[in-house]
Amino acid sequence: MSIENIEKRKTPIFHYGITFFLAATLFVCVFSPDSKNPLDRFRRDWLGAKGPGNTTEEMEKLCTKNLVPPQPQESHDDNFTMMIRKAAMDDKRVILTEVNEAFSAPNSMLDLFLESFHNGEDNITHLLDHLVIVAMDQKAFEKCKSVHHYCYLHEDVGSDLSSENVYMSKAYIDLVWTKVRLWQLILEQGYSFLFTDIDVMWFRDPFRHISVYADLTIATDRFFGNPEDHSNHPNTGIVYAKPTEKNIEVLKYWREARQRFPTTNEQTVYHEIKYELSSKFDLKIQYVSTEYWGNFCQPNKNFTKLATFHPCCLVGLEKKIAQIKIMTEEWKKYKSISLKS
Repeated sequence: MSIENIEKRKTPIFHYGITFFLAATLFVCVFSPDSKNPLDRFRRDWLGAKGPGNTTEEMEKLCTKNLVPPQPQESHDDNFTMMIRKAAMDDKRVILTEVNEAFSAPNSMLDLFLESFHNGEDNITHLLDHLVIVAMDQKAFEKCKSVHHYCYLHEDVGSDLSSENVYMSKAYIDLVWTKVRLWQLILEQGYSFLFTDIDVMWFRDPFRHISVYADLTIATDRFFGNPEDHSNHPNTGIVYAKPTEKNIEVLKYWREARQRFPTTNEQTVYHEIKYELSSKFDLKIQYVSTEYWGNFCQPNKNFTKLATFHPCCLVGLEKKIAQIKIMTEEWKKYKSISLKS
């Protein structure tokens, strides 16, 4: 190949190299955030910024104004996260309850609670595969492991929560507030939860009574006909929530509101702030009729409709156990009659 031909081939390469070098230099001058070049004025005008100021900050605001800022998660045990992941259904729903030593004693609430799934209709025993039981002390944890496969020992508590705590005592209040923190952790991991108190008896699948429109679904002590009406009396013995940014913020706000009402439980605080939650977060709340999620506050023993039954409005563990045993026998009789008919 002649030298002339080589030079002809080199010439366009040389031109391309020079062109690339000039373009790169111009790019650095125009877009370098630290540039003092007179082209800064051009850069601001071209990007749409108005007046003097830090162009980089202006662009960051432009690019992030529609994004939800990342939310720092509270410290949590990876074992709890792993357990939630294992227990969750395919659509990332999980069932959660809490138990302490008093409620896990032989023939106490834990046994009655688990038995109710086996006595229920529609083969609800499979829901136990998606239940995580949070033990509030070591003895409850040992009992849980002997009867169930997803048991988590919650050690980060401020009081001794092993005994039957007197209603509205400090230990009782500490106990009930722990669940709201756990709810928040579950949502932050991207899972929805159905929380149930350990003294709620399950007869049918309660998920059937949860509306898809609602952000938050809550049981009631007293239900007055309209599932969206805040005049219904809420009961946090059964709560369902979706893993949305809105719900995470709602739970944070709920927990922070404890400072305004330091001597009361999470249910009363919710009752005090429910209108705030609805307006501040545009929260869609569903209150479930006591026809389906029943209790002793507004007694209803229509077994053709009941999915769960909660012995709220009864004070004392022994009294609750006695009434639940009566209710369980009545349910078994209903089942035997309905099977024959």
